[in-house]
Amino acid sequence: MVANHPPERRGSPDFIVNELRELRQQIAALGRQSKFPFLVSHDDPTLGSVVDVAIVPRPNGLNGAAVEIYDGAEHLVLGSDVDAGYGLAQPQTQVPMYPSTPGLVFNSAGSATSMWTGQVQQNNSCFLAQWRFRVSSANVTAPTGSTYVQIVDSVTGWTWTSPTTTLADPVGSGDALVTVGPFAVQVPQDSIGNFFGIDLYGWVSANSGNSNAVAITPLSMIGCGYTLAQAFFAGTSTP
Repeated sequence: MVANHPPERRGSPDFIVNELRELRQQIAALGRQSKFPFLVSHDDPTLGSVVDVAIVPRPNGLNGAAVEIYDGAEHLVLGSDVDAGYGLAQPQTQVPMYPSTPGLVFNSAGSATSMWTGQVQQNNSCFLAQWRFRVSSANVTAPTGSTYVQIVDSVTGWTWTSPTTTLADPVGSGDALVTVGPFAVQVPQDSIGNFFGIDLYGWVSANSGNSNAVAITPLSMIGCGYTLAQAFFAGTSTP
């Protein structure tokens, strides 16, 4: 026969011991939970206390958190976009661009044609584009060239097209050349992590034919933070 344990009476030594044991377990469990704000730092003999990882409130009373990772020497290497409230501000993401048609330098088409293309997983809150545009006359007629950039979210279908820049090249004056942009846009929050297709378009929009042509060289096709992009949301004026 198994003897029954006598019931614990409130205030008895056994009851108090068990209550203290349970309280210690609760305190230990709370100690293992993450805290907010959360900082990890180390002591440097020259710099003093150096932050390595930070999860802190967004500045200026904005809702949400800022997540930041440093390199151990006070340089931010990865940080969420505190202005947009989503996506990364750091690092910026440079998109590799390639000729849409291998070997094609000049394009004589009379309608919008992709000349450079690239793909990127969009992790930044914004996108910024800048490129060089050249319009070449074959000394027969004076052409006008046009160009724009377009990005497409392959998952949601969201699309952004920059303003169109046009450039004229008089006959016999040498090729016209201009830097286009920067143009920038804030991407939707639900596009973060999706693959974007980027295409640079160029064409001879007036007086096509007679060997008139346009050429493009990408400069900056980057995912970036709101602070950098905001100055270029309206783009730059056309030449």
